[in-house]
Amino acid sequence: MHSRQQPMITSILLKCHIYKDFEYYRHIAAIAVWEAWKKADPEKGLFSSYVYTTVKGEIMKELTREKQFEQHFTVMDDETLNVYRENQLEHEGAPVLLESIMPHLNMEERKLLVLFYLEGYSYAEITNELQLTVVAVKKRRVRLMIKLRQLLTLTEV
Repeated sequence: MHSRQQPMITSILLKCHIYKDFEYYRHIAAIAVWEAWKKADPEKGLFSSYVYTTVKGEIMKELTREKQFEQHFTVMDDETLNVYRENQLEHEGAPVLLESIMPHLNMEERKLLVLFYLEGYSYAEITNELQLTVVAVKKRRVRLMIKLRQLLTLTEV
């Protein structure tokens, strides 16, 4: 990305009140700049205006998606998860249940399940291991929990 876009991106992020996950949103903005560059038509107006509108639009879309995600899913704190993990894994059928669930998970889901629930890794450790942001790990964990609940419901029937 051209360095001329950096101050504009920083300005948009601050105007959108983004103070956490700054690098995540900066990445979204960089992709938006690239998309704007690919689609730009000089006959329709200034490139700088088009880039600004495109970047701000993408940031606002991501903020909306994040808000909707938070409204639909409750992220459990570590203490709640530890109690849940201990109660579930102490159950004598857990190894058999785990074996029946694993084939239904993709490799990333399996790795996340093992790291977080079986080995007790923290978010920071998982982000280092999977090369993802904390936000991405949290979203993937919620999706994994939803999938596990669906799988557990199927195995109980």
